[in-house]
Amino acid sequence: MKFFYKHLNLVRYNLSKKTGRFIFISPILLTGIIGLLMITKATRGFGFWLLEENAPVELLTFAFLITGSFFGVWFSIRFKIILGRFNFIFYLFFAMGLFLVAMEEIAWGQWFFNFDTPKDWANINIQKETTLHNIEGLHGYNENLRLIFGLAGLMGMFLGRFKLFKNISVPKVLFFWFFIIFLHSLLDVLTQMDDNKQVMQRISELVEMFIGVSAFLYLYLNYRRIKMDAN
Repeated sequence: MKFFYKHLNLVRYNLSKKTGRFIFISPILLTGIIGLLMITKATRGFGFWLLEENAPVELLTFAFLITGSFFGVWFSIRFKIILGRFNFIFYLFFAMGLFLVAMEEIAWGQWFFNFDTPKDWANINIQKETTLHNIEGLHGYNENLRLIFGLAGLMGMFLGRFKLFKNISVPKVLFFWFFIIFLHSLLDVLTQMDDNKQVMQRISELVEMFIGVSAFLYLYLNYRRIKMDAN
């Protein structure tokens, strides 16, 4: 761990060692906790409940995604001049992407307001919901999108070496967030026909929460760094 801490550049984000350590190891701790809940028979039911639809993990996923989307728009507009056109557009589209994923996560409010899916839409939606990712032709590719997100996050940590991408590079303190997303998604893709597929699908809810949290932290930490540079 000491090796990683030396290369996290916490000062660039105005983070204390304690806060940086918490962000750095949180995904490992959360994965371990869920793993223990699943392994232990007495707590397995509780663990599966946490990962069900409309349960705490999924609601937290939505909360981080929707917060990140609005924060990202505000952040990109506030530092539009400093960011430059390319980075401004990147952050704006990133924030809009988070909004889209957030609304897909709650079926565009259908779970909260309990309205019926339009008949024509239900006919082409595998789960009969008001979602885009479950329509015929798009359903079943979520693990591939998660894999791309995780890989992009890991690759984004090296962008800071290039001046053009400095302001959109991924903070290294988020390494384990993106590594776990990438690793789980890779295993998910490789075990399409495996008997443990149902378990992988349940755990994917935790990975989706990691995506929401890491996306928000990515925006928030880069905001702190750019704000420091601006001052």
